[in-house]
Amino acid sequence: MIKKNKGYTIGLIVLIVAVIAVVIIKQDDLRPLRIKHIELMKLPSNRLRFEINVNTTKTCDSYLQYWKRGSHDTLYSALSSAQKNHKLYITATEARTKYYFRVLAKSNGHYVNSKTYNFETQPIYQATPYFTLEHCDSSLRDELKNKYFLTQILTEPGSLVIIDNKGEIVWYEPFQKGVKVTNWTKDKTILCIVGPEKIPSSGGDEILELGLNGKAVFHLQKGKGDMDKLVHHEVRKDKDGNVYALTFTKKIFDLSSVKGKVKDTVNGDGIVLFNKKGKKLWEWSVLDHLNPLGDPEIIKHKKDWVHGNAAYRLDDGNFLMSFRDLNQVWKIDFKTGKVLWKFGEKGDFKMDPKLYFHTQHYIHPTPQNNYMLLDNGDETHISRAMIFKLDTTKMAADPVNVVTLPPEYYTTAKGSAALFGKNGDKVLFCLTDPRAFLITDMKGKILWRIQVGGDPYRLEEITDFLYQKPL
Repeated sequence: MIKKNKGYTIGLIVLIVAVIAVVIIKQDDLRPLRIKHIELMKLPSNRLRFEINVNTTKTCDSYLQYWKRGSHDTLYSALSSAQKNHKLYITATEARTKYYFRVLAKSNGHYVNSKTYNFETQPIYQATPYFTLEHCDSSLRDELKNKYFLTQILTEPGSLVIIDNKGEIVWYEPFQKGVKVTNWTKDKTILCIVGPEKIPSSGGDEILELGLNGKAVFHLQKGKGDMDKLVHHEVRKDKDGNVYALTFTKKIFDLSSVKGKVKDTVNGDGIVLFNKKGKKLWEWSVLDHLNPLGDPEIIKHKKDWVHGNAAYRLDDGNFLMSFRDLNQVWKIDFKTGKVLWKFGEKGDFKMDPKLYFHTQHYIHPTPQNNYMLLDNGDETHISRAMIFKLDTTKMAADPVNVVTLPPEYYTTAKGSAALFGKNGDKVLFCLTDPRAFLITDMKGKILWRIQVGGDPYRLEEITDFLYQKPL
């Protein structure tokens, strides 16, 4: 009996010790939720982005509220979920501006707030240009509120840049290399091609996807993994999250009949598709679908033949591809690689010759399933935004809208044009030669103009740049 009591006593002691240990270990979880520590980290590489480290007494969700001094417009960070140690980022600020912020946390329906802290942003000294708002029509001011735009600087050092409607930089990421082209994704990230200036034709040796916190979520480099070629002019995601880009291709042809070599190299363009892990899924080359001997000046053009400069994967899985030197856009069958049609000068569609586009850029579909592009206007020295309805039964191309710019906005190369506004009744232009961003109405009246102190390739409206209130 004594032994039984002794064993019972020892077991009870062990149980009590275990309970005490659990209480000590879990004491923070047993107490009310509290924010224990907040640390603001200034990042030397970026004057507009701040990291906030937050420690809480128990596992919870947490986010930031922040705002300009004197403003009632509250901004939010992304949500950090189910953590005790949180990394939160302030990602939308202006230089030389004073701000306030506070931390909010929630666990099991219980909210706590930190006290309010202040910080001040410094002048930007990295590779960012200036953007000067020169004109804003009063009719556009309400529609421009909370509008943001993504662009890039191609030269070295380069940068990704997001500006607001006044031309103020609110986010950027500097690079030693040039940033050749950018695209905002549905995942609230930025895809870009990065490369040194010595790579021609807006080309690069890296594909990079960045979150607004500056962290890479996808990265391909030439010579590593399945990226065996340089890329150029285009990088986007398809609806499945695969990444596609234009790529340089080459092929050996017998050009001896036109005073070339029996084994002569012709350089062309293609499309490459990678999955989310960087594995190459598909590749296509224009050199498999054109005979270089059909070009009487192929010896002159063989180092850069037909010059692909834009691509877009449609919902049916097939691709659009723009060829500057052909003045054409092609539709390419994904399954077979076959060219389904050619649109433009000497193409498959009946067109009024006055509607031929020349050295065009930025082919893409509109929400109405029409096709839109920037006609650089190499022959007329007049640049236009053009929207076409293509009848693939009658093989006829009919204009839906043609927005003609004044001669002083002619851009010889690069650039973009896209519908703008909730009703799609305006056009957003990027014009590289005049170094200007424009919004016009459908008659070409300029409603908004920003002068750019750099070398932009494209401009895209971002509709979801700011984080919404998480909780």
